Amino acid sequence: MRKAKVTLHDETIKEFVIQEEPDTLDVRLSVMNRVREIHERSSGKKTVRRKTGAVVLIASLIIVLASLTGLAASRYVQILNPNGEVIVETKEIREDAFTSHAKTYHEMSSAYKEHVLGMLKPGELVAYYVHDDTLNAYDTGNKVQTVYKPLEHSSYEAFEKQLEMTNGPLFLKPQYLPEGYSFESGNVFPSVMEGEGSLENLKRLEPEFIHMAETSTSESKLFIKPLSWNTAGSANVRYAHGEDTININAYVRKRHPSSVVSMHPEGVLVEKLTVSGQEMVYMEAEAAETHYKHKLDWLDEEAEVFYSIYDNQSSTLSKSEFVRIVESMLK
Repeated sequence: MRKAKVTLHDETIKEFVIQEEPDTLDVRLSVMNRVREIHERSSGKKTVRRKTGAVVLIASLIIVLASLTGLAASRYVQILNPNGEVIVETKEIREDAFTSHAKTYHEMSSAYKEHVLGMLKPGELVAYYVHDDTLNAYDTGNKVQTVYKPLEHSSYEAFEKQLEMTNGPLFLKPQYLPEGYSFESGNVFPSVMEGEGSLENLKRLEPEFIHMAETSTSESKLFIKPLSWNTAGSANVRYAHGEDTININAYVRKRHPSSVVSMHPEGVLVEKLTVSGQEMVYMEAEAAETHYKHKLDWLDEEAEVFYSIYDNQSSTLSKSEFVRIVESMLK
């Protein structure tokens, strides 16, 4: 990584920063749910494939643990455990009074994240703070953020080795793939619940960052601190066949009183499926603009891992073939 303090010249950032200051509003949970969709979108295949598409913001890992706030929802499916507790549910995204604030916050924060990301080498994790009242008014609870640039593995063996070394989530490798599909890339991401990248530690760093900013003699708004990590919180792999992709994500989900919330836009067909004895939420994009055609989400309570697998929007896979892939992962 280069230097710890940076003066920004990004015109996009300037454009957002000069906007009128909003009322103090904590929209972090609604923003997080949107970021999770962006995480999945970035993991998928675009018409023009970009290696940076594999980069996942650390904040996205929180989404699978957060309850929905700031977005009204309808049309949902729930999965209950043997104790009758809701452990997975899907909700339809509906815009409400908070949506415009969430969008503005996301645009502003994303500009900074991309700037910091461009400074990092693969494998580097940093915490950063933006000394800007306008930005911080949108999210009063998470002023210090993290960015990680993953080591993108081109072989499953290398991916598996890093996953094992970092005590990552139990990853389910498919035993069946449609003809023509092969492993393309794999990434392992730091935990947001343990170590220097944890939310608890970031909160401890906040006074340090604020002091650094208030005593700085430069005009920089951005302050960065390198972090170390040795425990993974999530991982993903992508299989590809030409322009078609299959993305598999696994998130550590420690025992938590709230359910895992999976969001979907209007027009997505949602139903509950049982695959190899495991209840799952199935989503199919029939009349919706999504980054997938088929998607399956489920929680393994025993392993404490939440799984999400999806293909690309123009996928040639049928529902039965897509389900067969997931079925092979559970054998």
